[in-house]
Amino acid sequence: MKTFADNHYKSDSKKDFTPEELVRAKTACEFVIDLTKAISRSGYYDSNHPVSREVKRGLYDFFKTTMGSSSEIMLTCHESEEKYDIHVSGILNEPFNIRKLAHSDILELYIPKLKDYFERKSLNSFAIKKQITSEHFESFIDVMSEPVADLADNSKLGEYLTKSLVDLGITEVSTIFKNDIVLPRGKLPWRVSIILRRLAKDLKVIPMFRLASDDKIKQAKIQIIDDIIRPLNSPDLLGELIVNGDIIISYLGQTLETNELEKMIVDSLPAGTVVPVAEAVFNVYRTSKDVLQSDQNDLTLQQRSKYLATVLKILAGRIDSEQLPDAIELSEKLYEHEIITFDMLPEQLQFNIKCKKLACEIISQKDQYMDRILKASSIEEMESAMATFRVVIPVLIRMKEWPVISQIVNALYGSQFQKGVYVNASEFKLNLPDAVFEGSEEAFVEEYVNAEQSARDQMDEILSKMTFMCIKILETVFATCKDPGILKEAIDLISKKDDLAKQWSTKILDSPNQSLHILNTALLVIMNVGQSDDISLVKKHTKNVNPGIRTKVLDVAIKLNKKDAEVLIIEALTDEDEKVRNHAATIIERDSSFSVEFFNRLCLSIKTELAEKQDITIHEAKFIARLLKTMERDAGVLKEYLENEILGITTDLVKGRIGFLKYKSAPDKEHIEIIYACLSTLAAIGGHKSVKFLNTFPRSGTPLSKVARETVKKLEEKIV
Repeated sequence: MKTFADNHYKSDSKKDFTPEELVRAKTACEFVIDLTKAISRSGYYDSNHPVSREVKRGLYDFFKTTMGSSSEIMLTCHESEEKYDIHVSGILNEPFNIRKLAHSDILELYIPKLKDYFERKSLNSFAIKKQITSEHFESFIDVMSEPVADLADNSKLGEYLTKSLVDLGITEVSTIFKNDIVLPRGKLPWRVSIILRRLAKDLKVIPMFRLASDDKIKQAKIQIIDDIIRPLNSPDLLGELIVNGDIIISYLGQTLETNELEKMIVDSLPAGTVVPVAEAVFNVYRTSKDVLQSDQNDLTLQQRSKYLATVLKILAGRIDSEQLPDAIELSEKLYEHEIITFDMLPEQLQFNIKCKKLACEIISQKDQYMDRILKASSIEEMESAMATFRVVIPVLIRMKEWPVISQIVNALYGSQFQKGVYVNASEFKLNLPDAVFEGSEEAFVEEYVNAEQSARDQMDEILSKMTFMCIKILETVFATCKDPGILKEAIDLISKKDDLAKQWSTKILDSPNQSLHILNTALLVIMNVGQSDDISLVKKHTKNVNPGIRTKVLDVAIKLNKKDAEVLIIEALTDEDEKVRNHAATIIERDSSFSVEFFNRLCLSIKTELAEKQDITIHEAKFIARLLKTMERDAGVLKEYLENEILGITTDLVKGRIGFLKYKSAPDKEHIEIIYACLSTLAAIGGHKSVKFLNTFPRSGTPLSKVARETVKKLEEKIV
């Protein structure tokens, strides 16, 4: 016969205690030890014997102290091949193992006695409710310690003790004996197993009490279920319990009315657990239906599926009556599996289903629906058509029916109202086809960022027909999407909106506290659609704290207004961030059409940098050399000017008159690097002045004098 010890057992459910929990748990352990003492000793004496009274003295008061705010305390003995454990439930949110809290000497003395007691009485567990009277409490101890019971037939022991408690009218104690109920269904979590056994036992015992009426019996049943289930508050545990409730129904048979137990259990669930429990039950139901498909003659499985469907319907009824949240998806599944009717669905879900049905109708009869737009002869007819399409567009988007949506958009775009044929159509002209997408933006964006390229191409075509709604949708794409390819596609698309795109980017660039992602996108858009005077929008962002934005501003500025951008580029050469400085230098390197004023500023910037620096690194010297070499290209009318400037810089470097050379007797590697760059540039743009100057270099055989002679040779060949 299957006993509780045979079920799946996981030890030490409660592992860690808060300080408050530890105090309560230790108190409970002390009570259990004292209760064990009382049961062990009083069994040898009559209930009125002085020794029996002495071991019970003060125990009831200690019990009340132990209970605190708890409604009951339950002891459960787990036996396995390796060991046994005593768990205490009801005091804390989770059961705890008494071994973890009792002292070693107590463990050695009393835990074996308690285990032996459970074994001798064929007990699985017993629970004492807080409301027990002192008289019933002491009577319970007397009955459970009675040695006569130990002499009874072991198979009748539980029945004997149960009847003894009933005869005394003790309803505040729940006992589960090994022979009380056989669980026919596999291995269950031990807490589920013990709760199922307890519910079955307690409900079966009720008729044995001399209760006055059927109403009192009904109330007693409700109280039993409430006392056992309400404290659990664990959706997983409650789900396991309720999906196996048919075991209790089979055990109790005719003592229950139709669906009585199911209703009582569902009514006792804490409100916050109803939806999660229903989801767990539905998952088991769906699995059982799948199994039933392969074996339709399995009567046991048929009955179980029927039971689960009944429970789900009752759960759905409570969800509906109490308007519990987060049940939309579950309700839809229950409706699809024909467990609940349409009227039991939440209003929003009813609306969604109606919309889906209408969407399917439009797909199958799209030509007729397109005619409603194209042949509308009044504002009222157009309003009616728009209202219809507005409610189904979100559904069509979720269904990925882009060809149908495209047909709707094209029909709206080509309607007489959009074209302005009617005098009173101006208001609609501004809103078509945008108006039918109101409320669909979130769905459109989600599909857009997750779509395959072929689908996104269709979506781009649809967006291209929109005005303000296109901007609104793409703005959300910019804010949520991280895919660079999709973002580029969206930027290209919004840029085709010209004035609308400019309005959007202007709004972003003028607004403080924009995210870097959105700000960067707005810069790319204004670069595509802006005019020369729009450089004022981007100038202020040269001071942005993010170097990436400062870098992007340079590209945008040079595209919008090269003349005004020249100042920004010169300023960027001294930016605190190396990436910004390097990007400014790269712009100069790749563009040869800067103005005379620009090169004047560039030369001044270089000379200022050299004059003000008391010390310079080789890295800084290489950067200056890089800037000097940008002047090697054919400078046209600037040749003579640039030659004079570079000769001046070279003269100062060679003669040591520049800041970082003032206290040095000879050029070092840093300024040699810059001199080489000057000579390289002079070789490209210099003339007679450069030859004359370079001939003054000493012919000492140093690398510098060698480079100077080579430069003179190149210049002389070019001049000739």
